[in-house]
Amino acid sequence: MQKVVFICIFAIICQTVFTVGYERTWILRQKRMTNDDECRTLLPSSEKKLPSCCQMPNILPGLDNTWETCFEIFKQFKDKPETKEYKEMSHGKEPPCLFQCIFKQSGLTTSDGKLNEDAITKKMSEEMNNDEKWKSIWQISLNKCFDDVKQEDKKQILIMNTPAGRLMKCFLRDMFMNCPKNVWVESSECLNVKELVQKCPDMPPPVFKSLPKLI
Repeated sequence: MQKVVFICIFAIICQTVFTVGYERTWILRQKRMTNDDECRTLLPSSEKKLPSCCQMPNILPGLDNTWETCFEIFKQFKDKPETKEYKEMSHGKEPPCLFQCIFKQSGLTTSDGKLNEDAITKKMSEEMNNDEKWKSIWQISLNKCFDDVKQEDKKQILIMNTPAGRLMKCFLRDMFMNCPKNVWVESSECLNVKELVQKCPDMPPPVFKSLPKLI
């Protein structure tokens, strides 16, 4: 499998494996995420590509092998809710989340699946502290999202509903909304996208331009 660039990975929003023939499942997942048709336009599809407005850094460096391992676990157990592997990637009755597997395999969660804040901060700092464009921003966003995730534990979340999934959605939304001026693409299209991200707080930001495939 081709080595994974994080921007491409994030769009695999932990709901289903997207391969040829699974586009109908993808559409059904979109409908579960929000009842707002306008908010659903933040998600890529086979018919459209989203604008590239903010080039995100690699926030989880050195995990290529872990991504590949979790892809295989995800594909093997995504339809087997009775298994230990499925339960470790899911929360309640929601579908399994790929990010939960990544975090668990990388030691970024505790044994019971909760976030290991110190380990996550250390992992992200490996690259973020060396990025002049982002190093003054990322930890503020991360600490905010650690707090937000604790509050979200008390309410129903329809998308990326695991500790790792909620953290990543929050973190990338905050990074997107506070994208540095020397990274952000100034255009009317990107301005419209940012306004829509602001309007749709339960949706991940559009950091992937087209429908992802895992094979």
